[in-house]
Formats: sequence, C-alpha cells, structure tokens
Amino acid sequence: MHEAVQQLVERMALICEKEGMPRIGGRILGYLLATDQTVSLDDLAERLQASKASVSTNARMLEQFGMIQRVSVMGDRRDFYRVEDDPWARMLRVAQGRWRDMVHVFGEAAERLPEPAGRARVESARRFHELLIAECDALIDRWNRLDGAVDEASSTPRRASGS
Repeated sequence: MHEAVQQLVERMALICEKEGMPRIGGRILGYLLATDQTVSLDDLAERLQASKASVSTNARMLEQFGMIQRVSVMGDRRDFYRVEDDPWARMLRVAQGRWRDMVHVFGEAAERLPEPAGRARVESARRFHELLIAECDALIDRWNRLDGAVDEASSTPRRASGS
C-alpha cells in the first residue's frame, strides 16, 4: 500500500475511533476514499490486515451510515464495496432519517408527559432536531452547488451513481 494511502487509512481510523466507531471502520473508509476501485471483502481484509469478519461487520455499518455501498460484480458471488459518490451528503441524509424519527418521538412525548418541565425539554429537543434537519438540507444544497462548481472547474468527471 502506498505510504500516503497508509497514512490516510490510519488517520481516518483514529478520527473515527474518536467518534465512537471501531478503528477498523475508519480504516475501511480511509482506504476506500483513497481508491476509485471496487474492492472485495477479501481484498479489504488482506490490504488492511484485519479479519474478514471484522471487515464485514464494519463495512455493513459504514453502508448503513451511507458512507460506502455494496456492489455486485457479474459472475462473482462475493461482496464488493466502494465509497459512495458523495458520502458526506449521504451520511447527512441517513442521519436526517434518524432525526426525523426523534422529532416524531419527541412530538408524541411532549403531548403526553405529565410534568411541564419535562414537556418543555422534550419540546425543545423536537424543535432543535427540526432545525437541524432544515439546516442540513440547506448545507447539502450549498455543498452540491460548491462541489459541482469544483468538478466543472477541474473537469473531474463524477462517477455515475450505481456504476
């Protein structure tokens, strides 16, 4: 593995670990960010010197977060992974889904809680998460405009979704 890729892999591992993720999850993300290849689970385990079970578990977690995607290769029954085309926006969209669930739970609870102080805290949490969702929508829109402008300026082709 190239030294720059190795450094990215290890630094992402530490950053993700600080965020409460397993270190191997960060290593997988770092490696996939550094390559445009679609990589099999077996190859990921070998390149990252990790167990296939650990790589499999953490790849599924990253997939659930919207950071990477599992793809198939015709004629091969193994699982392959690659980084999402826009993992940052996808990650926020996945988080927004969880926040919407929280808004629903907080809204229902605020109507039913017996204590005024508890209702007020839960209602505040509901409003905060509604704001978070709206601000993330605006952030993603701004990001898409900025990222599109950078791609056009550099003539860097974007990988088509689902390829």
